[in-house]
Amino acid sequence: MDIYNDKKTYFYKLKNSCNKVWSEYTDHKFLFDLVSNKLPDKNFKKYLVQDYVFLQQFLKILALSVYKSNSFEEINRSVNFIKGIDHEIKLHTSYCKKWKISLNSLSNIKVERANSAYTDHVLSVGKNGNNLDIFSCLAPCIIGYGEIGFKLSKIKNWKKSKYSSWIKMYSSKEYQQIAKDNIDYLDILFKKNKNKNLNKLKKNFKKSTILERNFWECFV
Repeated sequence: MDIYNDKKTYFYKLKNSCNKVWSEYTDHKFLFDLVSNKLPDKNFKKYLVQDYVFLQQFLKILALSVYKSNSFEEINRSVNFIKGIDHEIKLHTSYCKKWKISLNSLSNIKVERANSAYTDHVLSVGKNGNNLDIFSCLAPCIIGYGEIGFKLSKIKNWKKSKYSSWIKMYSSKEYQQIAKDNIDYLDILFKKNKNKNLNKLKKNFKKSTILERNFWECFV
């Protein structure tokens, strides 16, 4: 079953509210250059470096979601997501080594504005909101990468790409489960929050999607 197009989910409602931007993000040229071997090595290396920094900030946002939790169940959810991202960071570190990127050099890089803009956005929303606000903003990243991995793995000969290990990570059973868990958690948070502002949530989701799309633009 395609979990990304289940019309019953809150995630689908968010995605469907900004279809054009969502398509620009999940069908971006960067991704098709990556799967078709047209992406230059230097562009992929630049992405790896920027994404490594992004993941550090991402963990801080998940830590904020622990603080914003109102039950042990919510705390455990956030902690488990942190564990999942920690696994992603370890894989990312191995990619850096494979592509001969020194881990010591990663602490002195210039962070692209398109990179920091997304995490700044989510932190701003999170500080003034709750976990529904936070995970609605994070959905384009956590769930979006799952959908991207799922779609790319359906393209013929994707395994022949020199970047196939990246596609394999996000299309893996483990990451697809992380994406599904986030879709399910969004449904739980949406039902629990009686005073939610759906238009505001859609607006923040769309902004996150635009910022994710802009992030890809740095590497084409």
